[in-house]
Order: sequence, then structure tokens, then C-alpha cells
Amino acid sequence: MEVWFSKSIIATFFVVPAFIAIPFFKTRFGVDPLVFLVWYFTGTALSISLYFVVIGKASMLLPSVNLVLVFVAIGFAFGSIANGSLFQAVGLAPNPGIPPVIYATSSIIVFILSLFLASKFPAAFKPVSADLSRLAGIFLVLFGLYLLAGGRLIGRLGA
Repeated sequence: MEVWFSKSIIATFFVVPAFIAIPFFKTRFGVDPLVFLVWYFTGTALSISLYFVVIGKASMLLPSVNLVLVFVAIGFAFGSIANGSLFQAVGLAPNPGIPPVIYATSSIIVFILSLFLASKFPAAFKPVSADLSRLAGIFLVLFGLYLLAGGRLIGRLGA
């Protein structure tokens, strides 16, 4: 198994408690999903920073000031809207599994955009491995997740 695949599986299982916790803390304690988001990502940032300190690579946490500003700008412009909307949706949805399924459709956009960027700007982006079977696999997984999250085919069978 390739490392990226195993890490993706690990990430999948470890994000589950966060998605389950959002509506729990909203319902049980009245905690706004955005408040949960702030502290969740604070814990995430602190633990990853600690990991870099422990492995002796703390200096990697501070690349050039220009790069830090770009990272912060990306987080400010895109991360805040994407994650804020996702965490709010999880807190409001009839099932907390539905918003992450919809969010996961971004993989199709990333897949196609990666192909385009790698072909147009090969010096800036690494080559992308892609074929129709991979794209079909992404669609099938997303369709399966849609069905698991309560989506329906064109109406109810037998109704």
C-alpha cells in the first residue's frame, strides 16, 4: 500500500470524532460550530507543532515571511469560508455525515484542475497520474457516499 493511501485512510477515521462532536456539543452544550472549529484547529496546530519540535524540525515551522503571509492569506480567504461553512453545515444537517459527503465532491474539481495545472505549468506543479478509471473511481466513491448519507436515486423504489 502506498504511503499517501494509508495516510488518507488514517485521516478518514480520525476526522470522524470531530464531525460527530460538532452536533453533540451544539445540542448538549450550546457551543456554536464556529467556536468548536477555532478550538479544534488550535489543538490541531499545537499538536502538529509539538510533533515538529519532538522530531527536531521546529525550524521548518517558520519558512520565509513571504510564504507565511501567503499561507495565512489562503487560510483567511479560503480556509475560513470552507471550514466555517462545513462545520456550520455539520451542526445544522439532519445527519452530520451529509455535509462531508458534499464537501468531498471537491476532489473531482481538484482532480481535473490538477491535470490542467500540471500540463500548463509543469515547472510549478508535479506530474499528475490520471486516467478515466481513476476519475470513474472518484465518481463511484462519491456516489456511494451520497447514497450512504441518505441520498436517493430518482425516487423511491416501489413507490
